[in-house]
Amino acid sequence: MWLTEEIHDLTSQLGEGGRSVHEMDKARKRLELEKEELQAALEEAEAALEMEEAKSQRTQLEISAIRQDIDRRLAEKDEEFENTRSELELIIPPLL
Repeated sequence: MWLTEEIHDLTSQLGEGGRSVHEMDKARKRLELEKEELQAALEEAEAALEMEEAKSQRTQLEISAIRQDIDRRLAEKDEEFENTRSELELIIPPLL
């Protein structure tokens, strides 16, 4: 009788161990799937970030070009103003 109980206990433990291994395997597969999904989401986010960084760099270059154009135009207007002022200075004194 004692041997029968021992066999029954060991058989029960093996069954529980098998279930535990099966549950752990299911959990491992679930975690692997979750990891793959997170990896894909990360790669997508990185690609989106790279696109936004490229857009930002293009915008910064455009802003820089616009600033240079504005500075050039202002310098031209300053030169025109100085030329006009110089011409007026030549014309006005004889009139006074």
